[in-house]
Amino acid sequence: MENVVIRGGRIIDGSGSRGYQADIYIKNGMIADISEHIDAEDSRILEASGCVVAPGFIDSHAHSDTSFLSDDSCASKLSQGITTEITGQCGSSPFPAKATGDGKWESYNAFLRCFDANHHKMAVNQAILVGHGTLRAAVMGYEDRKPSLAELSQMKALLERELSMGAWGMSLGLEYSPGFFAGADELSELSEIVRRYDGLVPCHMRNEGLKIDDAIDELVGIGQRSGARVHISHLKIDHFRAHGRVAQVWERIERAKRSGVRISADLYPFTASCTDLTIRCPKWSQEGGSKNVVKHLKGQRREEIVSHIRGHYFNRERAETCLINDDAGLWPEIVGKTLREIAEDLLNTTDYAEAAAEILIRTGGQAGGIFFVMDEGDMLYFLSQDVGIGSDGWALSGDPKRVKGKPHPRSYAAITEFFRLARERKICSLEAAVHRVTMKPAEMIGLTDRGLIRTGNAADITVFDPNTIAPESTYLEPVRLSKGIRHVLVNGEVALYEGVQTDVRSGRFLKKSFCRS
Repeated sequence: MENVVIRGGRIIDGSGSRGYQADIYIKNGMIADISEHIDAEDSRILEASGCVVAPGFIDSHAHSDTSFLSDDSCASKLSQGITTEITGQCGSSPFPAKATGDGKWESYNAFLRCFDANHHKMAVNQAILVGHGTLRAAVMGYEDRKPSLAELSQMKALLERELSMGAWGMSLGLEYSPGFFAGADELSELSEIVRRYDGLVPCHMRNEGLKIDDAIDELVGIGQRSGARVHISHLKIDHFRAHGRVAQVWERIERAKRSGVRISADLYPFTASCTDLTIRCPKWSQEGGSKNVVKHLKGQRREEIVSHIRGHYFNRERAETCLINDDAGLWPEIVGKTLREIAEDLLNTTDYAEAAAEILIRTGGQAGGIFFVMDEGDMLYFLSQDVGIGSDGWALSGDPKRVKGKPHPRSYAAITEFFRLARERKICSLEAAVHRVTMKPAEMIGLTDRGLIRTGNAADITVFDPNTIAPESTYLEPVRLSKGIRHVLVNGEVALYEGVQTDVRSGRFLKKSFCRS
């Protein structure tokens, strides 16, 4: 591993303090010295004049758990200056699984052994969580019922095993099957195990629209009963009838903090969400997974599902808010078209709910959509608060030929769009913006050797131009790498040089060291 000197930049160290001019000396993958001027004849020099030198950015919420299997470049994230992703989100992780294969492993250790044994690599680090939905499915499948005492005991034992192996907490996906079948008692008891390991409980809440207050109260209650640190994933108000309530929602979170609940939040800086189209179907239809949605749509309960979908897509305007971005390779003509366009142009109907049902049937329940459901003013209000930035996206290739469908631009642009908005909309200072994508998420998840530029820390470092950092990705042409990132080092190795990715793949699965309480 070569020694590196980063020369001539303005260091913004991640703490929120004002920047200062200094050089950084990197040796053996660590920050060895920070001084006004460093001469090191044995080192590679990275020029940083006119740029900010910051800790490597941390994506607070990502789904790149197994992205390295298809593409190890992690280009969509690295080009944003991201060096670590917090994965295993929304209740889903690659482990623990009863039946292995198809992206599932028996345990975290089995997952890591496979990574090493097959000589897999990736360009950025991951700190991975245990998915509650995966945990529940491993013990009791996708059934809509409470666990028995024996099943709950088994879930606790599996969770404790994974946390002891170095997982960083347990994520909840309460708007997805099987997470939405779980009650607060089950979630609180499992979260108490997480508290013992000082882990985090991030939550895709049960509702992000008309019933968001109830959803926040549920998460706060879990935090109160378990004592665990809880976290709201991708904070948003996603129903047009609830737009404008951001101040009241944020005050609810602040009130919980004042009462002693350890609660935090992240969001992505876009007004569209992205998930499976089955999100618009009733929960009962998803018991057993997406294949059962299709089964019901072909059976006697079809009209019940269509009626539920119609509650979202009851006219042309609402159908315009759904853009199909993934067809699972089964109906390519619909990718990049809105539900209105598909209904009117391809299916010759103005019954948009029926059109959505047809999409689900033809794609085996696997269609994905981008949903334009947030208000820009609401988004900017939340962004101006003390929140982390999480892409809710994947580490993907920079080559459009290697990327299926049209992924949400957040995979390529969440961090860089945040910096653009911070600069152009005066959301916060540059020092605060750096803090919110470095030290803040590091402290949130429990990383102690990253997120801050100081001697002895791992050399995850991003050098960027604060005046030009910005996205290039769009909804219809998403596979475009961000601009303004000059150099990126991951574990001391140069992964991006003068804006161009190198062949270095030095990312690791970071394991949490813990002191059980």
